[in-house]
Amino acid sequence: MKLTGFLKQNVRVRFAPSPTGHLHIGGLRTAFFNYLFAKKYGGDFILRIEDTDRTRFVDDAQDQIYSSLNFYNLLPDEGPREGGKFGPYEQSKRLEIYRNAAYRLIDSGHAYRCFCSENRLDLLRKTAEKRGEIPKYDRKCANLSSRDAVKMEQNGEKFVIRFKLDKQNVQFHDEVFGSVNQFIDESDPVLLKSDGFPTYHLANVIDDRKMEISHVIRGMEWLSSTGKHTILYKAFNWTPPKFVHLSLIMRSATKKLSKRDKDAFVSYYSEQLGALPEAVLNLMIRNGAGIRNFDAEHFYSLDEMIEQFDLSLLGRRNLLLDSDVLQKYSRMAFQKSDFKELYPRIIDILNKKSNYSTSREDIQKIVTFLKAKEENFGFLSSLSTEFSWFFTRPQSSQLLKESHPNVDLRNILNSLLEIEVFNSESLEYLAKNHQLNLAKAMGIVRISLIGSKKGPPISELVEFFGMTECHRRIRIMQELL
Repeated sequence: MKLTGFLKQNVRVRFAPSPTGHLHIGGLRTAFFNYLFAKKYGGDFILRIEDTDRTRFVDDAQDQIYSSLNFYNLLPDEGPREGGKFGPYEQSKRLEIYRNAAYRLIDSGHAYRCFCSENRLDLLRKTAEKRGEIPKYDRKCANLSSRDAVKMEQNGEKFVIRFKLDKQNVQFHDEVFGSVNQFIDESDPVLLKSDGFPTYHLANVIDDRKMEISHVIRGMEWLSSTGKHTILYKAFNWTPPKFVHLSLIMRSATKKLSKRDKDAFVSYYSEQLGALPEAVLNLMIRNGAGIRNFDAEHFYSLDEMIEQFDLSLLGRRNLLLDSDVLQKYSRMAFQKSDFKELYPRIIDILNKKSNYSTSREDIQKIVTFLKAKEENFGFLSSLSTEFSWFFTRPQSSQLLKESHPNVDLRNILNSLLEIEVFNSESLEYLAKNHQLNLAKAMGIVRISLIGSKKGPPISELVEFFGMTECHRRIRIMQELL
């Protein structure tokens, strides 16, 4: 695709999630690529809430969607809260628009009112299944005269509006998958339900047209619906937007990501892992998807991604959700992070995980230490697990006693209190005096200081805590013994 093609028209793209629960990681990727494309070409990134499926509607889902977009700095230009001249941006508030569009198709002969009951439709399905056929509506109501259909509507009879979907071949162009041919042989789909709510196909096409969407960028699970959408555009005598379908997110080369997987949802990365936003965004482009001169060893800022984004470089290769790669980008993100942005994220993860209370100065000291001494640190959640010793002193002597049976721990701790600085020389002297090897002596010190066998070298703990705090922790361990 040529750049000049974009410049000739105003780029307007939309992220259109359904408020049915937690945002899926695939939804975040869709929002991300829409945002990159809009910002690359000075266009508009629109948030549209597709809330017509009232049976699956979740009250706070829109709040969660906004929270996720804010966390990743993918801020909409137009949307339910931002406003805009193409609103409302919630489909449940656009019912009159869909109704008028559906009746326009009736008037042009492309749609009809269907008064068939659920019982009759169920009987048609069962009959088709017995014959080993794909269930299809038999178009009984398509044969009603316009006069009879209007009269039945005026009498208050319940009906839906169906689209006349004739058997046909459809060809359309996708910017990633090229020329796509689809053979359409389906039942006449419902466009407008009896409760006045549209189905996905009608609302999607109408809103993309009314909101002047130039490019539809979405997951490839919608590729199979695009043929029907193309037919609908033709029925309205409208030119479709350009279609861009993103490849799948996979668990492995052969296994799709399941909605039962905890890492299938955006909240897992921010709330459970404490992954920084740009680490997750770098994971999304790890195949070089859409990034010019992609370097797998480079950590891209969001501004860099926008600058180097090229829609023509989006590939068909599926994205593997690799935890090792995410950890790598998380380490890089932490090293490049600015404390001003990092601080509220750390406080948030600590409050959610352990409710630790500490000052801004202490947090800054911890961050400085981690950046200098812990090259593998990346996920903020580890502050409440393996690095909880930053915030708490040892609570039990159990690990110390289990790890060092038949050792006079009280006497050793007394000797430690007499040492001015813990270093290899002083600890080696202590080990010899108590007939221990150096590793055991250092193990006693580490557990006494941080309550864990694992952790930074003793010299780094001394540097971080200072000897006054080290002695205080030794005394606490004495009391616990």
